[in-house]
Amino acid sequence: MQHYVVPNIYDDMSNQGQGYFAFRFTCQQCRWSVDSAPIRSSVSTATNIMDVGVGLLGGFWGRAAEAGEKIYGAQWHTEQANALQKSWGQVQHQFQLCPKCHRTVCMRCFNVQLNLCTGDGCAPDLRADGVQFQHHMNVDAQRQQLEQGYQAPHFNISGLPSAATPDMLKPQQAQMAQQAMLPGQQQVQPPTPAAIAGYSTPGYPQVVMCPTCRKMGPPGKFCQDCGTKLPLPDLFCPKCSSPVENGARFCPECGTKLTTAG
Repeated sequence: MQHYVVPNIYDDMSNQGQGYFAFRFTCQQCRWSVDSAPIRSSVSTATNIMDVGVGLLGGFWGRAAEAGEKIYGAQWHTEQANALQKSWGQVQHQFQLCPKCHRTVCMRCFNVQLNLCTGDGCAPDLRADGVQFQHHMNVDAQRQQLEQGYQAPHFNISGLPSAATPDMLKPQQAQMAQQAMLPGQQQVQPPTPAAIAGYSTPGYPQVVMCPTCRKMGPPGKFCQDCGTKLPLPDLFCPKCSSPVENGARFCPECGTKLTTAG
């Protein structure tokens, strides 16, 4: 039998229990693999392991089992080495050793004209690299075209719930109004909540008397001493919204009767 130097690209797929040898050879470049044809073991078919007491312990059967395993193991490894030589002889024409990187690759990854493999450090396939580079350029160009012609869809955000309160939006609205003013135009300050409620209107009393505890205190909704609800005077007509004086009983514009705190 011819002797080969088998490269370290194989995996042992042998099965001692089934009594055959098999090997898988893998390309070191693309990881393509080929399995050799199974080779039947002669020692496993000619010798029954149970005949020499394998699996029994103690006494004569235990010593016979140890001797049987040693004999069987040595013959198995000898047949295994011969089977590896035979299997490599069957598939070696599908592989080639690269003289530069010393890797064993399949014929798909070997440039026969240059006598080098197609690895990055040896003789890569320029045509394949050019096609791959052109493909990446096409992808980048297509992305640029999509970005240039892309228009964001319009969403109806008015119906979406928001945690922003009107107080948070006031500074932005005031800034937008200030930017929209014409040169030389004075900025109009929006009315404050106190002005809307009438607290800063001329003639509004600075202190009021609680109808329950009869103590004087600042105007508000409730008494600060006993918590009684305080009646607020009508500073504006509830019908025509005309301003009225403090203590007026009738509106001077429409004659509506006004309710005052007593």
